[in-house]
Amino acid sequence: MKRAVLFLSLVLAGCSRDEAVRAIIRLDPALSASCVVLEVRTPEGLLLESEPLPRPDDDEVRVAVFRKDLPADVQLQARAIWGQSGCEEPRFYNGRSEWVEVHFEPGTQEARLTLSPPGNAEDEDRDGFVASELGGADCDDKRQESRPGREVQELCDASADLNCDGRRGCDDPTCSGQTCARAPASLAFTQPELTTTAGECSASVIVERRYSDGTPARPNFATPITLASTFSSGVRFHGDSGCTSAPPTSIPAGSSSVNFFVRNTTVGEGSLKANATSLQPATLRHILSPGPATKFVFTSPNTTLQAGDCSLVSLEWRDAFGNPTSDRLASLSLTPTPTNAEEGFYQDVACTQPLNLGDLAPASSLTFYFKGTHAPSSTITAKSSVSALQAQEFRTVNALAASRLSFSTPNGQAVLAGQCSAPVNVRVTDGYDNLSALPSGQLLSLATPEAGVEVFQGAGCVSTQKLGNALDPRGNNPVTLSFKGKTGSTVELELSMANVGEVKQSQTIIPAVRRGSCRMEINEKTKSCPISSPTNSSVPVTLSRGFLVFQATTDNDTPSTSFVRCSLSAANVDCTRNNATGHANIEWQVVELHQGLSVQHLPNVTCTQNNISINNVTQANTFILFSSSQDGNAVDQNDFPAVRLNSGNQLSGPMNGGCNSNHFYSFQVVQFAGSQVQRNVTGSMNKELLTVSSLPTTDISRAIVLSSWQVSTAGQDIYKRMVRGEIDPADTTRLNFRRGADTTFNSNDIPQISWERITFPTGTLVQTHVLTVANGVPGASATLATAVDATRTLLLTSSQVGGQGAGETAYATNDVLGSAIGRLSLTGDQLSVLRDSPLGAASWTAYAIQFDP
Repeated sequence: MKRAVLFLSLVLAGCSRDEAVRAIIRLDPALSASCVVLEVRTPEGLLLESEPLPRPDDDEVRVAVFRKDLPADVQLQARAIWGQSGCEEPRFYNGRSEWVEVHFEPGTQEARLTLSPPGNAEDEDRDGFVASELGGADCDDKRQESRPGREVQELCDASADLNCDGRRGCDDPTCSGQTCARAPASLAFTQPELTTTAGECSASVIVERRYSDGTPARPNFATPITLASTFSSGVRFHGDSGCTSAPPTSIPAGSSSVNFFVRNTTVGEGSLKANATSLQPATLRHILSPGPATKFVFTSPNTTLQAGDCSLVSLEWRDAFGNPTSDRLASLSLTPTPTNAEEGFYQDVACTQPLNLGDLAPASSLTFYFKGTHAPSSTITAKSSVSALQAQEFRTVNALAASRLSFSTPNGQAVLAGQCSAPVNVRVTDGYDNLSALPSGQLLSLATPEAGVEVFQGAGCVSTQKLGNALDPRGNNPVTLSFKGKTGSTVELELSMANVGEVKQSQTIIPAVRRGSCRMEINEKTKSCPISSPTNSSVPVTLSRGFLVFQATTDNDTPSTSFVRCSLSAANVDCTRNNATGHANIEWQVVELHQGLSVQHLPNVTCTQNNISINNVTQANTFILFSSSQDGNAVDQNDFPAVRLNSGNQLSGPMNGGCNSNHFYSFQVVQFAGSQVQRNVTGSMNKELLTVSSLPTTDISRAIVLSSWQVSTAGQDIYKRMVRGEIDPADTTRLNFRRGADTTFNSNDIPQISWERITFPTGTLVQTHVLTVANGVPGASATLATAVDATRTLLLTSSQVGGQGAGETAYATNDVLGSAIGRLSLTGDQLSVLRDSPLGAASWTAYAIQFDP
């Protein structure tokens, strides 16, 4: 019995026979192997040495492994090899042993390895041969009758290669002398090329089997095929003309061909391929054209321009899959955003010839030039007039050097006296109106504004940012300013910058007190007096923060004509009376403050309403203004109400006599933050003087008194029914109410007086003058001790009849209301009163109230 012993001399130099391993390899008799290989590897799997040995007769191989330069630890594994003759090529892997770990030590040790037939993982059909996919010789590991070996009989119909020698049917030696068929030699497409449109399903493509002589082959077995394309992406194969089903995977038995369809989305030229095992593959030229245009794409880069530069723009039409395609240029429109007269599209690089798309033929792309002027960017929009196609490209545009100044808004602002304006932005721009970069330290010059106007850097009128004549933009553009002023006027904001220019804009300070006059002629019962005027501004009044004060003077002796009632609307002072047998001259003033005022207007209240509901107020800083329109022929008890604020949500105007439904009041409930109001109702006034005492002290330079009263008698002695109130200048804890204008008498004509003493907030200046006229004299004047600003100064008297212009009179011949009512005016520092009926002596407590808005 023959044994094989191999001494592996891995390293020839320095050999030491003191350390060796005798490897004994046992071969399973059922193992198909013509050769055995012993491999020596490191523990990490690195191959150090291998040696093929022909299979011995007794199925045992002994091999001596000497360490020499090997590492102390190695792994041994035996591999089975199958071939037609021993270890000669071609040879195929056919199984392996388990790894055996060896540690070299002095002397000789033994390592045993066993080679068995391959397991299920490598030999699925259990025919003793490893599958070709794993390096074995079995060409069909799913079919047990298919295995290598000359003893295996081939199927002579050429349907399979059972003995795995690569020959079929009549070409295989085992079919010699038997009825046999030829095997197909190649695949071929039946058309020379295929042309399709992107996204569309192609016409039918036919691939067929052919013999070596080129004739169609129809063997009685199916040939699996694989379809492929040289296009990098977008190709799909299908089995139906709608390109919805899966493609065929084989040519059926008995048929020479099969057809399929292809859908592709990437244009260009490539090849379709059909492959089958053991057959020459087929190749078909494939040309794919783009589909119809579905979108625009800008292909030019987003370049950075200087304003006014001309730059190249490229635009392509694309189909639904992003392939370039062509379309009509006449249907294209181009729009720059923002749009201005300077920007546009041109045919030439100098931007001198405007682009005319109607003159251009259909094309897949368009190249033109864009002149961009708007910093920091412009948008180019392309649209189709016949479809929904649209695309945009953005161009970065840098501004040029500064060359002009401008305001961000074309018109100035209108703000209330004392109110801080909204931000005013001054722009430093180039010739295309782009904001320009400002050099560090470059200043703006501010012209000195009108007296009383303050200008601030930044928004909000911050006191620490108040400006003089120079302004450092601090690198900001636009430069933000704010302003405010107490005096109503039109002011100019004027700024300039060296080497750039100047700019100015008119701003309006709305007077805190707007004033005017109008006249109700004979037979004129109503009058709307417009508030708007060059001095008052045209800005409507905000009623919630504005109130009306007026004086209406007449020379008539009937209440229906002489009692005038006025109310405030946003644009007018609306006045009415019940009769119009005489004229009425009206001097009106509208107070509107940007903060601190909250006003309720009740313009049309009948006197039959005893208790009138209002929105809740704080009584301690609220006062009432009123006027009335009356009926009748005599000034008597049903013409004078004692108006009072009963509670935080109710007021009343009771009269001593009855009233009818044609008697109306207009009320204004004025809540003035920071003010202090004391109020009460007196007892009967039996003489020419009634004093109220024991009030808290007040600052007479900020205080006034308003009064209204009831009357219990009628008659021509009007002097008994007209009352003038005042704060005692010698003792501010006292109020004095007078009638008769120095006439001494005892008469119980005034059942009660309703009064309110109002002390305005700090900053308000009240100057009080008692203006007196003699019989036959219509008016009088007094010089104010302190000059005031007329645009924020309110004029009124202490007594509310015919508005806020009543006083006392000595006239006793007829009940002419106008003998005790005057219109107040201010000319420079002169406070004046003027009455329409100069009958009897008269006196008024007149106030000039300058607000601090």
